[in-house]
Amino acid sequence: MYIKSFKKFNEAVIIPSKIEDDYIISDIKDIKEYGERNDFLVMSYDEFYESLPSDKARKEAPPRSAPFFALFHPVLNKPIFVISNNNALSILTKGIIDDIIGHERIHQEQVKRRGKITYNLPSPTDRKSYFSNKDEIMAFSWSIANDVINKTNDFEKAKEFLISNKIQGRRYSNPLWNDIKRYCDDTTIKRYKKYIYMYLDKYLNK
Repeated sequence: MYIKSFKKFNEAVIIPSKIEDDYIISDIKDIKEYGERNDFLVMSYDEFYESLPSDKARKEAPPRSAPFFALFHPVLNKPIFVISNNNALSILTKGIIDDIIGHERIHQEQVKRRGKITYNLPSPTDRKSYFSNKDEIMAFSWSIANDVINKTNDFEKAKEFLISNKIQGRRYSNPLWNDIKRYCDDTTIKRYKKYIYMYLDKYLNK
């Protein structure tokens, strides 16, 4: 695939609103206050589980064993950040929260553009279906592009990862990208690469 072919992809990508806040996070109370300041909800796993609209949604919910996760809530119509247990505090940073909420804000804007209030949650337990979902492709592409940008802010160097899977001569390693390539077909991966290119172009090629 030639890099120049990505420019023929006409669909616009969604740029999530950036969280502009120097708030310091040290415990769950801080995270909840941070959510209130930036228009997302923070819940315990039990609160999240009870808020789901159907038995099907509960069956497909992320497992309690995950220390934390986020989603665009189909009923509350806003991003929520779920903290399953106190072990999450040893892992969480403000940067991680911002990145995850940015992903969910893309879903929020997708729903807004459709003019629909409801959003069907793709099941993360069905990896192939989950990573091939059109809404998730855009949101995960943003997440990957964001990770690439953290490694280099040079557009020419960043876009080479799409061909060689290397950044500045070093192999690009990202568990999310590895899973996407493992579970998705070539057509879906090409769509990911187009979106990733568009995000890199939007953020770096100025």
